[in-house]
Amino acid sequence: MGRLGWVDFSSDDRDRVREVLALLKEAGTLDELGIGQVRDAFSDAMFPGLSTIQTCARYFLAVPKLLLDWAELPDAKRRKKPLAEYLARAENDLARVLKANHERLGISPTDIIGHTAVATGGVERRPSSTYWNGLRVFGIVDTKQSLAEFCREWRRDHHAHGLVEADDGTDDPDHRFETKVRRPPSSHGPLRDTLTLDLNKKEAAFLETRIRDAKGLAHSVMAQLLSSGLAAGALSGETTRFGAFAQWAHGQKTLSAQSRETIAAADQFSRAVEGAHIVFNRLMARRFEITRLADETRTRFRDWRADARATELFHAEAPDVWLSAAVHGQLKVRGQTRDFLVAWNDAMRADKPMRFLEDLVEAQAKGNKKERSLLLRGPQQASSWFGMEALDYRWQTARRMLKDIAEPAAC
Repeated sequence: MGRLGWVDFSSDDRDRVREVLALLKEAGTLDELGIGQVRDAFSDAMFPGLSTIQTCARYFLAVPKLLLDWAELPDAKRRKKPLAEYLARAENDLARVLKANHERLGISPTDIIGHTAVATGGVERRPSSTYWNGLRVFGIVDTKQSLAEFCREWRRDHHAHGLVEADDGTDDPDHRFETKVRRPPSSHGPLRDTLTLDLNKKEAAFLETRIRDAKGLAHSVMAQLLSSGLAAGALSGETTRFGAFAQWAHGQKTLSAQSRETIAAADQFSRAVEGAHIVFNRLMARRFEITRLADETRTRFRDWRADARATELFHAEAPDVWLSAAVHGQLKVRGQTRDFLVAWNDAMRADKPMRFLEDLVEAQAKGNKKERSLLLRGPQQASSWFGMEALDYRWQTARRMLKDIAEPAAC
């Protein structure tokens, strides 16, 4: 099996590639119709700092602790062991401690990054890389540099960067050199023998403050839910999927209008392109003689179209709504994708027949993937569905983070 090699990419580039690769492993995420840019624009607008490969909130506190542990070493030890090298070993130790503590307490180690690799060579997908963008976005690490650049700068300097060292994360003039890395609560000294992925109340409060007060993120979903006291309500069993959450959020007037509008636009886009993906699966079913899928798509499209009509999902301004997050985020969406969304909206408004819709979707799929389109190369393995379904953005990751913050351990 081939391995992925990195030539001269920043850690941000590597994180993005890893997230895409992780998405490709999940059912229902293959971007056959080229709408991933628009999906990601909504994800960035609603859930900045999060990614689908993050597992829990603990690492937003564990990584800065490891950075500060290195910064506090004597100069000679820092010269001998640069930060990048130190982090690689420290993150293996972190995985080992967390796994041992979880097993001792009878807690599943599933969300511990590297829990299956610590005994066979060490953590490959490291927390520092996976969480780096979030650490910057939430102001826990004050830098615009990639992780690799940050590590190289510390390596050159050999002097500890400025710390915000008070346990509550506030500026303490006795310890403050510069505001570079905020020290989380309970992070002095070696890793605790009671350390698990669960946050205690001080740790949860620290992270809540960082998310709620992060510069430029006042209207992000997590900041709004935490600021308005709605996090617990958003974690109910009725909002496990993004579509259900969007319906719930629509009625929460304490959320900012901007936040509610973004959530609603994301939901409308998801529902709109779901129909196109049903048509794509209809094409797959006919081309490769998958009877069960043909029957399913017939029923699903009928129900989807009835709902689209009842809710007036398609209208003259719909493409502008769908592209609003990309425009606001100054993301240039591919012209082919924009044209397809406009054509899809026009076709649905004109009540075009299925044959027309199939031709439209087939042209988009082949134009997007070329010879790599599933319609041309066929499925590599049996599947109950091909390509995307209803979009979930990063809602599952956000739910886990909110749960960790809203339901801290009593200790």
